[in-house]
Amino acid sequence: MAAVLDLTGLTLTAKESLDFQKFVVERVFSRPELKKLHGVFTGVTMKEQIVLASQLSKTGLKGDSTCTRKTSGAKSTLTQKYAEPIGIEDTIIHCQAEVSGLFKAYYDKIKSYRERYEIEGTDEEVFLSILLVEAIQATIYRAAWLGNATVPTAAAAVAGLVAAGNAKFYNYFNGIWEQVFTAVIATTIKKYKITENDGVTPAAQLTLAAGRSIEIFEEILLLADPRLKAEPTAQFYVTNAIFENYRQYLQSKGENFSIGYTMDGLPTLKWNGKEVVSMETVFEIDLHADFVDNTTNEALYLPNRVLFTIPANIPIMTLNENDFTALEAWYERKDRTFYMSYGFSLDAKVLEEGMIVAAY
Repeated sequence: MAAVLDLTGLTLTAKESLDFQKFVVERVFSRPELKKLHGVFTGVTMKEQIVLASQLSKTGLKGDSTCTRKTSGAKSTLTQKYAEPIGIEDTIIHCQAEVSGLFKAYYDKIKSYRERYEIEGTDEEVFLSILLVEAIQATIYRAAWLGNATVPTAAAAVAGLVAAGNAKFYNYFNGIWEQVFTAVIATTIKKYKITENDGVTPAAQLTLAAGRSIEIFEEILLLADPRLKAEPTAQFYVTNAIFENYRQYLQSKGENFSIGYTMDGLPTLKWNGKEVVSMETVFEIDLHADFVDNTTNEALYLPNRVLFTIPANIPIMTLNENDFTALEAWYERKDRTFYMSYGFSLDAKVLEEGMIVAAY
């Protein structure tokens, strides 16, 4: 058994801060708003069919002087995908007695022997719940974007995880990027190649020539379906090096611009009326931390990436959206241990492959 709070990074001799509200937490950057990046489908149960309907084929025939009604035989082709939400859960186990008695933020406030073990109703319980809710948000995005049901471990010529033991944090289902890779190979999603990703060092990969982001956006737009370009909600989901390259380009040209922010803090810019959203805090931190292109040179795994699509085309699906922030918390008197747990169902899908363009 162990305490959830690791105090080895604190000096426990001086008078520390006594209020949890004053602690600086490594936050998940204010939990970016799901609905800004994704459609959210709720009430989705196992193996639920998603029907996709194509537009009608051409209609409209020239009339004549007869009473016979004309028909072009126009049809809409129906195709299907399936939502298969996977259960994701975790429990943190906290024994307060194993937290040093010098930790004054808690121990200066207890008034009874029972409180040496039971933290229910205290600031510490609130603090742990905040940490866990933020961890849940990070899990949702890691699974949705980087999930891979058969995630490989990196080898001499294989891109994958640096540490095989981290597979349990990715092998829920095939997330958005794995679906995109598969569809690009099948030629159902169009792709522009970012040649800098072929660099053999991270520095070579992430060094983009001035204005390179503009070239990438232009090439993507050339590949995009006219319906996608016309969608008012279409946006560029970009990694940080591309976002910063675009920002620096605007600044170097003396353009009048400002960085906008999504509801919960993702930086955005505009290009040709379309939003450019930095995905650094959504999937890129985990991508850089846990994956390499191979074990020979340990270059990053496709660090420059762009998707051009609409939020409704890359939905996240769950049984109940409220499960994302619902926690169970209880104190087990027999064990003198505090438990905090969560669980939810999740899937992510690329729906219409003609309504997305990738670059990597």
